[in-house]
Parts: sequence; structure tokens; C-alpha cells
Amino acid sequence: MILKRLTPAWFLIIPVVGALAVAALQNTSAQKEKSAEKVGPKDGEKKKAPQVTVTAPSTELNHQGIQEDFPAMCINEEGKPIIAFIDHSEGFDSLKIAELLNGKLSPVATVSAEGITNITQPCLTMMPSGRHLCVWSQLEQDGQWDLWARVIGRHGKAVLGKPVRLTKSPGNDIFPDLGTDRHGKVWVTWQHLKDRVANVMAKYGEDDPVNWADAIAVTDGVGGGDWEPRLAFGAGEEALIVFDSYRTGDFDLYLTRVSPDGSVGVPIALAQTERYEARGEAAASADGKTLWVAYEDGVKHWGKDLGSEWRKKGGGLHHDRQLKVIKVELETNAVEKVADVTALLPDLVADPQSVTTGAIDVPEVIVDREGYPWIFFRFSLFNGPGNWQIAYSRLDPANGHWTKPEALGKSSYCLDRRSPVALSPTDGSLAIAYASDLRKGKQAGDCGIFLATIDPSNERESVGPMPFDLLQEAPSLLEPYNDTPERGRGDQHSWEINGERYHLVWGDFHRHTDFSNCRTTDDGCITEHFRYAIEAGGLDFFGTSDHTEVGKRYTPYEWWQTQKQADLFHTPGSFVSLYAYEREQKYPYGHRNVVFLERGGPLIYIKRRNYEEFTKGALPLPPPDGDILGDIPPWQLWDLLRAHGKRAMTVEHTSAGRMGTDWSKYERLDQEFENVLEVFQGSRESSEGHGAPQPPIVVGGPKVSDFKGNSANGTWQVALGLEHRLGAFASSDHRSNNISYGGVYVKELNRKEIFDAMDARRTTAATDKIFMEFSCNGHLMGEEFETSETPSIKIKVHGTAPIRKVTLIRNEQNYEVWEPSSEEFDFSISFKDEKSKRGEYRYYLRVEQIDGNMGWTSPVWVTVK
Repeated sequence: MILKRLTPAWFLIIPVVGALAVAALQNTSAQKEKSAEKVGPKDGEKKKAPQVTVTAPSTELNHQGIQEDFPAMCINEEGKPIIAFIDHSEGFDSLKIAELLNGKLSPVATVSAEGITNITQPCLTMMPSGRHLCVWSQLEQDGQWDLWARVIGRHGKAVLGKPVRLTKSPGNDIFPDLGTDRHGKVWVTWQHLKDRVANVMAKYGEDDPVNWADAIAVTDGVGGGDWEPRLAFGAGEEALIVFDSYRTGDFDLYLTRVSPDGSVGVPIALAQTERYEARGEAAASADGKTLWVAYEDGVKHWGKDLGSEWRKKGGGLHHDRQLKVIKVELETNAVEKVADVTALLPDLVADPQSVTTGAIDVPEVIVDREGYPWIFFRFSLFNGPGNWQIAYSRLDPANGHWTKPEALGKSSYCLDRRSPVALSPTDGSLAIAYASDLRKGKQAGDCGIFLATIDPSNERESVGPMPFDLLQEAPSLLEPYNDTPERGRGDQHSWEINGERYHLVWGDFHRHTDFSNCRTTDDGCITEHFRYAIEAGGLDFFGTSDHTEVGKRYTPYEWWQTQKQADLFHTPGSFVSLYAYEREQKYPYGHRNVVFLERGGPLIYIKRRNYEEFTKGALPLPPPDGDILGDIPPWQLWDLLRAHGKRAMTVEHTSAGRMGTDWSKYERLDQEFENVLEVFQGSRESSEGHGAPQPPIVVGGPKVSDFKGNSANGTWQVALGLEHRLGAFASSDHRSNNISYGGVYVKELNRKEIFDAMDARRTTAATDKIFMEFSCNGHLMGEEFETSETPSIKIKVHGTAPIRKVTLIRNEQNYEVWEPSSEEFDFSISFKDEKSKRGEYRYYLRVEQIDGNMGWTSPVWVTVK
């Protein structure tokens, strides 16, 4: 029998879970690095990275044109590794098993059922019978994610029986972790997401998953979601589950115990400060009395108000990421701070101007048969942001000294892939399986699975103890500066008009992850962004949007992972995820996010050659047109979207920023696709108009816009004056958090309603959740109409702070201004434009609060006859 995270006499197995993102393989060369090769920074680099010993992989599974990713591992009775992995080819996923044949990793069986196309987060363990169990999450036809299990034969070469469905209750079951305890029970824990509430579940059995006990609710998610649980086993019969929770208003790390009788212990806080403490990993000592835990540690007030003035100093969801280690005495629950292993690589220590700040992630923990804990982690240092390698170090518990970090060869990849580690019971060696696309910089290629062996008995250089509290931390300048209390989850707004009831929902689909080339270490991975949207941001709909071509090319596999990851968190009626990417086209056309209603939207690159070469199902292109002949201009983009047949919308941003848009270059906007503009962006500024106020809460004080050069013709007001029908929307972009809210009035919360509402321009933009109603002669914001009557405008505002000023803009000029009492959160008025004459009028609303937050409504277009 083989147990997980147990005694030195057994393998300690850390399976892969919870990853997201993707990449691919540029260099498929089978040439192996020398096991003692020294690597370091290139000549001329400002920061000198430490010399690090590289351990070469012993074998690999790596096929051109196929993505072999997300490895999980356990050891068979012969002492050989069995690896489960996701094979992505021909546009769909399958789950396969590989084992060592003549010293080489080779696929030997397919675990998933035929017809399944979306699989994530496999995990693997050996059961008391000597057979193996694989558990994974897959997307069902009804749109929810459920856990499945399948038994694998003793040597990994055969699957036995059919896949068994472990979960089927409404909601998404994701992030599974699997292991076998000292008493022969097989446990699985996972995150259940329903009605935007995340909680931890568990169940167990002995061999056949058909006969397993009912699921146990480990947490209830009340007050804040519980995320990414991980298993470990001590001396007792309980499963030890480490998870992180948003129950205190930021992510903290907890430990709880679950007994076979279904009883659940009170969660113990392992790390509970104002900082981000999450994504823990744990392993028990040989006697089962001590638990070693490593976890990610991030900025204070994670995910809270950060805007354009702060972005130049650093910031973002992934800024100042560190890796902490603690020790828990299981008999007393005493928690001891051990180390911050970030200090093993000094250039990763917090520095607001360093591109590597925050570049350390996803710890793995194992205890060798001599009782020494080992920590494995991904880090980005040698080749700039976007290239994460794996390093490891060993702790001597007797004196607190760590060994000099060593790196794994051919381990470069994205930031979030876990790497399972196992301990051999025969020779005490450590085996690690990991995914890599062998990227040299940021560009992704074809991903493969690599297996390396580490001999713990080799002599290693000690670098002494590592402090738990680093001397260098991100500066206090990164403190959020908006102290206005946030609206609670239940503080929502509905608008009844013309016999219809509309609900105001908030969203953001302009956020970048480690798939984008710029500010990768600050922005973080896709899962971090959905953590933000569901918990810290309190959003109702959300999507990430990585660049198609900025310093690298966005690959079809990255696009597949982006869409699949969005589906993991999609729970209709409570939280809606969208599929998006960004085309960062140069002046005069501007940057656009392309958002799809359904999966499978085409990747329409900016460059014609990229579309023709890399887009699956690419259509014949029309002749080159426009100012940049090598590009696909916006009007050809819209024609291609129409021809591909997937409903989409495009949303321009930073139109008046330094990127620049010239609205006069557009004869028309295609209103089948483009109906709103990102008027406000938290990462930069408002593009409303020349001389219009900027939000003080974002730009650091009173300021009016002064757009010049390429920016002059890019404002919203210029676009409106050129008869481009664009409503208002807001999003974040890089680093910005909790200060960009795109408001949409929908009848129900689902993808189609969001698209319909945005096409109808029933939208607002705001720096906080400011409720705004705006109509004219009974027509809602966004509508066009003709009338022979006097325009009669109704305004209603409910702010998050007292309202300083409400301005009615008519035809891009401030027309009426109201300044309510300094104590009033609410403002409403009916106004007749008695000065109107025949012709077209464009009216919209600007709201300014005394705390510096602002909001804008979409216009109404009125033609007076």
C-alpha cells in the first residue's frame, strides 16, 4: 500500500491540482543539460542573479503539435512513477496515463470517457489494493463541472471499469486533491462553487469509488468563499485539509480536520494578517505529529482600490508575492513561523521597481525519509517576467538552515502549474513531474511532461536560516486610498420603467494575466483574477483579456485555457464569466477587447500573417486596407467576426490615452459589434473629453483632461460629435483593482442578457458602485428616438458617498449642473430642456462624489422634429 504525505517508509505524493493557464513548446530538442550546469543572468543585466545548480530531467513526454500538461503522479508497487496528464490536441482534452517503459515516459492508457472535451486538475493516488485511482473535474453537457474517478490497474497499463461520477449536485466542483491515509482510506477534497459562494467539500472510501461515503461539507462559505483545499494526513484517522478563505475580508490560511464519521473540526487560523495568505500546501512528518505548510503571501488589502497613480509604483494582484513556511504541532495546534523562502533568491524580494517582484508561486512540500522538509516552487528571474522555472531547497529542522536553491532543467512555463513530488521507499530519492514548454522568453509553444530525480543524500551547500519577515517589503505607498465603505453583496439596485424591471449588474472584462507579455509578475494568473472578481471585487460578470500580439503571440492553446478557465467559475444567475482577448492595435485605430457570447470564437490577430498562419478555420482575407497595410483594420475585423458566425462585441479602450485613436478615421462603427466605449479605465484615466474632470480618487487629486497630439481626436466626446453611437463602460487593465465598474442593466443575469444590454447601451461607467438612472421621454439610456415634444429628462442617483455635483451634458458641452447638499447620498430630478430646437441632441450624465469617485451614464440620442 502507498500512502500520501506519510512516513519515510512510504511515498509522499503531491498531485497536481488547480492550475489554469497554459503555454507551449518552442524548443523540442532532446539535448539534456548537464546535471551540474551553472546558469545565471545575461551580460549587462542590472541585477545579478545568483548562480544556481540545475538538475536535468531524466526523461520527458513531448510531442510536437500536442499539449501534454497538468501532470499528476503516484508510485506503483514496483517503485515506478505513474503519471496522469491532460492531452490537448485537435481542439479538445483527454486524460491519459503514462509510465516508464525502458526508462522513457510513454502513454499507456486513456482514462477519460470518449466524447469528453474539457478536463482539468487531475490527481492520482495508490489505494490499499495496489491499484491506482485518478480523480479529475470535467465539464458536463449542462454546463457544470463535476468530479469523476476511475480505477487504474496495478502497473498503470489498464483502466478498470467505467468512470464513476463522484459529484452531481448543482454548482461547479473544482480544484480536487486526492490522497490515501495511514489507515487505508482514500480521501478527496475539492472546492464547490454555487451561487457565487465557494466552500470546501470532502469524501472518502477504501477502493471502489462506487461505494464511497456521501460528501461531507467541510465549510459553508458564509461571509466569504473558501478556496483551493489541499490534503495531508497525520497520525490520526482524520484528513487534514488546508484551505484559504475570504471570510475576514481578505484571504487567510486555515487548517481543519475531517473525521470518517463526518464530523468537522473548527478551522484553525494558520496565517491571518492583513496580507494575502493563500494557496497552501502541506506534508506531515514521519510520526504524523508535525505538519509543514508552505503558502503564498501577498500584499495587504489584496484586490482593493488601486488606480493609475499607484501603477507607476507597482501594484496588482500578484505584486510583492512571497513564499512562507510554517510548522504546526498537531497535538497542540501551535503554529511556528519558520521562514520566507523568497529570501533564497534575493532578487525576488519586494522592490516596487523590479519586474521580478512577486515572481514566486505554487509551493510543493515533501518530507524525506530522514525527516527533512523540501520546498519546491516556481520563480521568474533569469529570463524576465513570463518565464517561470522550478527551484527547490531543503530545510534542516534542527538548526533552521536551508540549502542553496537548485533549479530544474527544462522547467520554464507559466506561473501557476503545480509539480507533483514523490518519495521513493527503496532508495529515498525524490521524483518530480512537471510541465514545461521550454520557452526561452515569454512565447509559448508545445507543452510536455518532464520527470526528474533528486538524490537527497548528495552534499548540499547551506545558506543559513531564512527570516520569516523579510527586511524589504513593498512600500506603504501601495496602501489603498479609497476609504469609502464598499456596498455589501446584498446592496443591489433595480430600475422599473415602462413596465419592465432591470437589474444593475457590475462587471469587468479588461484584465491581463501571465498570458500577456507586460507586467506579468504584477498581474498574476487567471485563477487569481476570478478570486478577485468573486470575492474582493464583488462583480457579477467578468472575463480576462490577454494580448494577441504584444511582445509575444497569444496561442490557440492559451485561448483554449482562457475559455475553459472562464467556464470553471461560471454559475448562471449568480456569476457570469465571459470569453475575451485584446487586440492592441496601433494609432490611429486603437486597442479593442473582443468578447464572445459562446466558446470557440476565432482568434483574429492584428497581423494578417498571424491570422492566416495560426487561426484555426481562418477565412480568406480581403485586400490590405487602411493606414497599416500589414494589419487587419477594425472594419475588416468586424467583417471577419460576422463571417465566422460567433456572436461578439468589441470595446475600445484608452482611446484618448498615449496609445491613441483617431475617431475621424472611421467612416462608421459597425453597430452589430461595437456599441460601448471604455470611457474610464482604472489603470489610467477617463477618456471622456478635453477639459472634462478626471476622477480624483484615481488620479490622485483634482485634474482636468488635457489631451494633445494623438490623443486629441480620441475622446468619447469627439466620437459622439462624429455621430459614433457609443455608450459608457469601465474596466481595469493592468494592476488596477476595485476601482473600475462597468454597470449593465439586465432583466436576468446571463451571458445573452449582458450582450443584449450592451448592444442596447443600457450601460454606465463608474469608479465605485454608484447607482444611476437616466431616461428621456420614457426612453432609457442608450436609446435613439424622434419626438415632437420637449425632451424631458429623469435623473436618479444613489451614491456610495455624498454627491458633490451632477452634470447634464448636451452635445458634448456641460449643459446643466446641480450641486446637492454635502450630506446627500441621493439625488433625483426631472428636467425639461425648454431651450431645445429642431435637430439631434445627445444627453448623458456625469456624477461626482465628495470622496473623488465618479460615474457616467450612456447617452440618449434625441431628434426633435
